[in-house]
Amino acid sequence: MDLIEVEDLEDDEVLPEIDPLHLEDFDFSFQQDIEHLNSIASGLAGNMSQDLARHQSPDSGFDADLLDEAHDDGVEFIDQPAQESCDPNTGTNACIVDKTDWALTVNHAFERHRALDPAMKLPWEQPSMQGIFHNSLGLNLPQVHGIALELPATKNEDRNQISVSGEVEACADAAFLSAVKDIQDLDYFENKRMQTDLACAKWLDILSMNWSASAIGQQVCEDLRSDPTGELANETLKACFGTKSYSTLLKRAGSLKRFILWHRDHYLERGFSVDAIPLHEPDVWNYFRHLRDSRIRDARGYTGPATFLETVRFTKFTIALRGADDILESRRLQGFAAIEKREKGPTHQAPPMELEHLRRLHSVLLGADSIVDKVGAGCMLLCTYARARWSDLRFIHHVEIESKRNGCLVLYTTEHKTSAVGEKKEQYLPFVVPWDGVTNENWLQTFLDLYQQVGLNIHKVPLGPLLPAPRSGGGFCARPLTTSEAAAWLRGLLKGTSNWESFRSHSMKATLLDWCARSGMDKEVRSVLGHHCSAVSGSEVVYARHLQARPIRKLMMLLGLIRIGMGLEEIADRGNIAGVTPAAGRSRPCSGCCRGCSGPRRPT
Repeated sequence: MDLIEVEDLEDDEVLPEIDPLHLEDFDFSFQQDIEHLNSIASGLAGNMSQDLARHQSPDSGFDADLLDEAHDDGVEFIDQPAQESCDPNTGTNACIVDKTDWALTVNHAFERHRALDPAMKLPWEQPSMQGIFHNSLGLNLPQVHGIALELPATKNEDRNQISVSGEVEACADAAFLSAVKDIQDLDYFENKRMQTDLACAKWLDILSMNWSASAIGQQVCEDLRSDPTGELANETLKACFGTKSYSTLLKRAGSLKRFILWHRDHYLERGFSVDAIPLHEPDVWNYFRHLRDSRIRDARGYTGPATFLETVRFTKFTIALRGADDILESRRLQGFAAIEKREKGPTHQAPPMELEHLRRLHSVLLGADSIVDKVGAGCMLLCTYARARWSDLRFIHHVEIESKRNGCLVLYTTEHKTSAVGEKKEQYLPFVVPWDGVTNENWLQTFLDLYQQVGLNIHKVPLGPLLPAPRSGGGFCARPLTTSEAAAWLRGLLKGTSNWESFRSHSMKATLLDWCARSGMDKEVRSVLGHHCSAVSGSEVVYARHLQARPIRKLMMLLGLIRIGMGLEEIADRGNIAGVTPAAGRSRPCSGCCRGCSGPRRPT
């Protein structure tokens, strides 16, 4: 057989020439293919055996461990002195090697020196991907020469178990798996800091278009000259924005940025460039007309002009943007925004839940397959009975538990929508949760037990998020569950009930307030229960736990009447709630049972 020299090999190493394959030599018979491949493998194995025997020399540097493993697997070598060069056709340094044993030897050596990371798993071993690679899919894979290809077997593991460390493995059909998103895991204050820095960076970019267009822009420009790192300028912007939330800063910056982009394109089409700030009333008027045309084309964006006017008012009192007064005093701009907002029609508020939906959440808390869904249903019940927004529970400072007759659970927080009022008064906002709900079960104690079972500590100070975002593989994230995730999870838990697709996160806050109105409670009581200030009560009632006793007592009585089977309309007709604890300064209607009563006596 002729030999072919290869540049990458040593001078004495040669490879056998492989005969070319012709299509006419094959009739696509599987047996002939195997025989032909075996003949090629025999030549390669013989040549590799000769190289192995040649490297037995002590001077060859051959791995002794690999040689011992070859002997253990049945490879027999002929003891002959090594030669500097050998011809594979002469039989020099020949060895008797079984092909199967040789393959096992090579594989064993490879496995011995291979290092695998135990943390690396195949796709079908990942919890989030097991549903895709499950055997029940029944994929019909093609067959090659009669060899059937099969999917790798997956382990049928029980994914509804709790480990010793408290981490929870996800149940395959758990509702939270389709609701929780894979986003960056940051705790509440770290995410708040990053979002605030992002908002300040956007406002800095807007001010840099024309430093003299605002009073704050000139100050920031001086800060950048004295401190090129930008830390001083960033501190100035944060001081100007005060206690505004980062979502407000980002929303206002986005609204003004859209106007600036339109302004640039509008004037570039005419062949010249004009600064978008300070604002000019004719430019804003043309922008409003552009928003109207976009609204007609896309059938959305009805509140665009009104939102821009709110942004201009925001810039007036934060960065002192020049030209803001001319925009806010323009009658045609105000009228145009009002007309566009009217075209939107009535606002579709989040619908309140009914009794069947709360009972479904109670049943999930007591008997769901996934313990994570149980904890999630319990937190949603807490949000509902506390009449709180879901965003109010993203950071809880501490919790007080009064487990007695007519007891309650109180959540204290400073991070809520109206936190500016609480920061001025230096008080926590208390969310009072009645101990008894619409069912007869001790649901709060059940929730507290489950909360501890999954590794969360209700007594921790500060507690942080009431419900951290759960991980699909077990455990919980540091970040709180977002509002959109909570709404999707709520709909997943209520799936199958009436109107379950229409519920949003605000439905939890609106539920009991709607029930109180339908049962005949007065407006002042409902304002305190909803944590709203009014001209009569003021903010001190909202932030003082003891001043909420009367409204909370009315709410407890309402829940008690619902537990015994009374409907809201029946409660309102009979006046069971309206006349229980009258407000101070009001005379209770005479029932005819006291001395001097002129009305009819109550029948005994």
